This record gives sequence, C-alpha cells and structure tokens, in this order.
Amino acid sequence: MTAELKSLILCDFAQIREGLLFVQSGGLTRLAAPTFPAKFGCHVAALVWLPPDEAGSAHQILMKVKSAATATLIATINVAMHETPPPPGLQPGEGRQVPIVVPLAAVTFPEPGEYDLQVEVDDRFAGDLSFRVAPRTD
Repeated sequence: MTAELKSLILCDFAQIREGLLFVQSGGLTRLAAPTFPAKFGCHVAALVWLPPDEAGSAHQILMKVKSAATATLIATINVAMHETPPPPGLQPGEGRQVPIVVPLAAVTFPEPGEYDLQVEVDDRFAGDLSFRVAPRTD
C-alpha cells in the first residue's frame, strides 16, 4: 500500500484547521484575467490518504502546471508532507487522510488557454485536473 491522492480541487480559498480541510468556492474550471501574463489568488486543495504503515512518515508531492496545448511546463510546486505521528484514537490498521493546501499566487500564466495541473506523490503520477484561463469579458 502506498500514499494516494484522493481529492484534488481548484478553489478560491482553502485552509487547514485542526487537521480538517476547509474549501471555499471549490470546483473552479475557469479563471479570468484582464491582461496577460496573469496571476490568480486561487488555491489547490487536496486530500492524500496514507496507509497505516505510512501514517507518520514524510512524503513528497510534486505539482506541475502545464499548457494543455503544448505540454510546456509553466510551474513546478514542491510540497513536503512532514507528518506527525498518527493522531490518538487511530485504530490498528487504519490509514488517515492528510489535507494539503497550495496557493497558486506565484504561478504566472503567460496566455489564455487550457492548463493541466498534474500531481505526483512520492515520484508516482497520482492525478490531475484541467482548467481554462481566459481573458475577462466585462
């Protein structure tokens, strides 16, 4: 058994409080900007399931933002999961869900188009999501 990405969502805002994931305005599929290149104040929220024997181990998450049309790498985000020992009350053989929040404010999108966010957990492809970046049409 290995760590698994269970949820991945693009949202306006996310935070972790007392080990729980709080997501606000989740499920974004389109980001709009008045000019390009553009940056957005959105977040990626994820849940990573850790099997019982890895519930207190460190894991590496790599997120890659790519242009869907050209596969050009736009940004790479490294997330180190330095887990604490399993919480009290975890039963023998019980895994745990670990919330992850990654702000995308530092990512610059050079032009409108479709983008992919690809996630690796411990050097293995774990999942992805696609979204569109478009010019604002006010």
